[in-house]
Amino acid sequence: MINLDGRVAIVTGGVQGIGLGVSLSLARAGANVVLAELVEERIPAAVAEVEEVGVQALGVQTDVTKATSVDHMVCATLERFGQIDILVNNAGLVVKKHISEQTKADYNAVLDTNLKGMFLCCKRVVEEMSKRNTGAIVNLASQAAFRYTIPHVPYAAAKAGVVALTRDLAYEVGAMGIRVNAIAPGMIDSPGQRLTNTDEEIAERVKAIPLRRIGQPRDVGDAVAFLVSDAAGYISGITLPVTGGR
Repeated sequence: MINLDGRVAIVTGGVQGIGLGVSLSLARAGANVVLAELVEERIPAAVAEVEEVGVQALGVQTDVTKATSVDHMVCATLERFGQIDILVNNAGLVVKKHISEQTKADYNAVLDTNLKGMFLCCKRVVEEMSKRNTGAIVNLASQAAFRYTIPHVPYAAAKAGVVALTRDLAYEVGAMGIRVNAIAPGMIDSPGQRLTNTDEEIAERVKAIPLRRIGQPRDVGDAVAFLVSDAAGYISGITLPVTGGR
C-alpha cells in the first residue's frame, strides 16, 4: 500500500537486524537503498538481499561518528542516484552495564554513535534535501528514552537526546519541505537484542507485551516506510512507539 517508487533512501547500519528490516521494507515499497555500514564485510550479502526485491542497492562503508565519512556516504549516494529523498538514522551502539561499571570510553562511544552520528548525518543530508525542498528523515530512538528497560544509562541518555533532536529538527526544517520523525521500538528480535539479553530474559519480558510476541525487524521497517511515505505527509516531529502495545 506504500509507494516509494523512484525514491532514494540512505539507511545507516542498514545491513543487519532492525537496519536490514528497514532496508528491505523500503525496497519492497519501491525505493532504491543505500546501505551505510561500519563493518565492510557485512555489506555485500545485505546488498544482494535488498536487490533480490527488485530495486537497486548500494553499500557504502561509513563511520557515522566522522564528518568526513558521512560526507563520503552522501557523495557516493549522489554519484550513483543523483538525489536523496529519505534518510533513516539507525546506526547504534549499546553497552549493557551498571553505571558503576560504565567507563568514560563506554559513554563516549555510545553517545558518539547514537547521537553525534545522527546529528552529523542529519546535518549533511539536510543540506542536500533543502536544495530540492523535499525529504523525509526517520531517527531510531528507543523505549529507553521514556522508561527503564535494562542497565545502560549512556544509551538511555543518547536515545532521549534523539527524541529531542527529532522534535527540534522537525520544527527547524519544516519550511524546507522536510519532515522529521522518530520511532521508539520496544523489544525487537535482532543481533543486538540477543547479545544483551538471554533467552530466559527475553521470554520473561515478552510476558509484559500485550501482543505476546517479540517484535521483528520488519515491524519497525514497515513503520518507517509509512512515515517516509506520502501517506504520512502531514506528520512531523513525532516519536512513534513500535512496542506491541507495551
